[in-house]
Amino acid sequence: MKKVIFLFAVVLSINFTASKVLAQTTSASTVLSGIGDESNYYKFAALVHSANLDATLSALGGYTVLAPPNVLFRNMSPGKLDSLQNDPVKLATVLKAHIIKGKYSKAAIIKMMNANKARITLTNLLGQPLKLSLSKDSKLIVTDSNGLQAYFIAFDMPDPSAVIHGIDNVLVIGK
Repeated sequence: MKKVIFLFAVVLSINFTASKVLAQTTSASTVLSGIGDESNYYKFAALVHSANLDATLSALGGYTVLAPPNVLFRNMSPGKLDSLQNDPVKLATVLKAHIIKGKYSKAAIIKMMNANKARITLTNLLGQPLKLSLSKDSKLIVTDSNGLQAYFIAFDMPDPSAVIHGIDNVLVIGK
């Protein structure tokens, strides 16, 4: 009888541990899973994982990402990207400038802009304002707290936890 109870306890312990590990793996692997390896934005997703932001983003529930395309990371000055990748804290700070708590699809942004004279302000994960407005030719623009502008170049890329939009510039950390 003691052997049966012991075996049951061992099986239960293994099952609990495996479930916990699987849950952590599943959570991390679903962060930005809408950005595939062949995507024009895969480098941003890879950097998010390198910066250990998986748990932070999973805890948010839903979020919006303004992702620069791969070419912008490839065109960074020599050593800049390596320097960021070697400092996960600094990398996380740069990436958080591109992430907003809450899911904002293109339709939701346009609806909010229509209700607010074509201008809205959202807040990134650093607590800095991101001002959204329309250009003279009706293109959506985001302006960071330093005045740097980026045009939206892709909208509503599918993802289970996020709304992902492509932008044509890397936002900078605020003042």
